[in-house]
Amino acid sequence: MPRDITRLLRQGRSAEAELWPIVYSELKNLARAVLRGRRRPRGPQTTTLVHEAYLRLVDFDSTEWEDRRHFYAVAARAMRFVLADDARRRLADKRGGGRAGVELSDGLAERLGDPLEHHAEEVLAVHEVLDRLEDVNPRHVKLVELRYFSGFTLDETAAVLGVSRPTVVRDWRAVRTWLYGVLATEAEPGQRLGPGPSSGAGGR
Repeated sequence: MPRDITRLLRQGRSAEAELWPIVYSELKNLARAVLRGRRRPRGPQTTTLVHEAYLRLVDFDSTEWEDRRHFYAVAARAMRFVLADDARRRLADKRGGGRAGVELSDGLAERLGDPLEHHAEEVLAVHEVLDRLEDVNPRHVKLVELRYFSGFTLDETAAVLGVSRPTVVRDWRAVRTWLYGVLATEAEPGQRLGPGPSSGAGGR
């Protein structure tokens, strides 16, 4: 399997149709134990899962940095869909299906919380609204997948995207503000959204 994944990574975007189901399946299996409470990795759990998937699937000694960047970008997107699927399940268990409004957690704060602790309504709302952003700014979509859904640090995100840390800080501030504005308009009347994103440049 590692040799097959490494081969697909070297083929670039042309092989993503083959790469995607393998990475998604692996992350879904790894996440299932965490989501059911059987494992509690230290730190942002989704980051741990993405790195674990990399170690399981990729032949480290045979991959270049560009291949690793490609893997982490694909894995971050897969993590987004894993968490969205889990959010739908949680909402279905709680309300019999459907999303009744947006309740914002600290997931869009300057300092990220654990992606697995984000509110189900928020996870699903962010997942869905990224489809609108894809045609406008695909790099911002990748940024949200890495930061919000996968818990990557600013430096890790910069490395995967191939940009500077200040660029990630600036883009993250901008996309958080945009997301907060969109999600706030979708909240139910009277629903508490919490404070908007701060304008500071700190954070991990």
